[in-house]
Amino acid sequence: MTQFGMGSWRQYPFWARGAARIEDHEIVLDEERAQTYYLFESTDLLFDLADLAADSANPDPRNALTFARRYGLLWHGNKDLGSEKCRESLEEWWEEADTLAATTDLYVRLKYSVRSGSAEPLLTGPVDYAAFEDDSITKNNESLMEFTSQLLAEMISRRLEGCGIGITSSLGLDVKPREPLSFLLTQHPTDLVSAAYIQLAQAMANRAPVEVCPGCGKMFMPESGKQKYCTKSCASTSRWRRWQTRQSSHS
Repeated sequence: MTQFGMGSWRQYPFWARGAARIEDHEIVLDEERAQTYYLFESTDLLFDLADLAADSANPDPRNALTFARRYGLLWHGNKDLGSEKCRESLEEWWEEADTLAATTDLYVRLKYSVRSGSAEPLLTGPVDYAAFEDDSITKNNESLMEFTSQLLAEMISRRLEGCGIGITSSLGLDVKPREPLSFLLTQHPTDLVSAAYIQLAQAMANRAPVEVCPGCGKMFMPESGKQKYCTKSCASTSRWRRWQTRQSSHS
């Protein structure tokens, strides 16, 4: 695995997840029962971490426990197992989730603005453009969208500092096709926060369709242009609520 000195790039990034508990405003991973997993096996990390900030005024620690079972802690992973240091501040979790949610929301608003040709979605979003000294930022729709595009790139690039990136031959991985001219990019985030921003950066670079679910307000990537809700369950719940509303209006 160290042939040509590139062994590190042929390793999948791993993390640790499992049962956790809340102690003194901290979330503590059960290191003895934790399991190691491939970090990028789930494409929902970005949205599940951002969703922890859904009720930023009154965050629910139970949601953090669910997140830890699925993904683990934000900054302590498989290399920290057995150290008795796998514990993190819940307040810092809420702050990271809120920042990620605001950043992703800003990207979605920029997409809506570009679609409509109006900067109104941006003006009602998380950024206070009046705080910037340059008045030309808001002089028209185009200048505001251009500024936001550059702002987003800078914000996300800062969160990706320290992440390793490389390229590997398919011949060293269990993938198809395996051939001499088939190469794959590899990313090595330092923690779950960086991994989430990698997913966001990839979505932006690929112009992935990130939308806001009209049923629950959660951001998601639709699998087709016809998908409006994040899940079939959310779509069913929304239909049931509309039916209830109609019944109430007729009574």
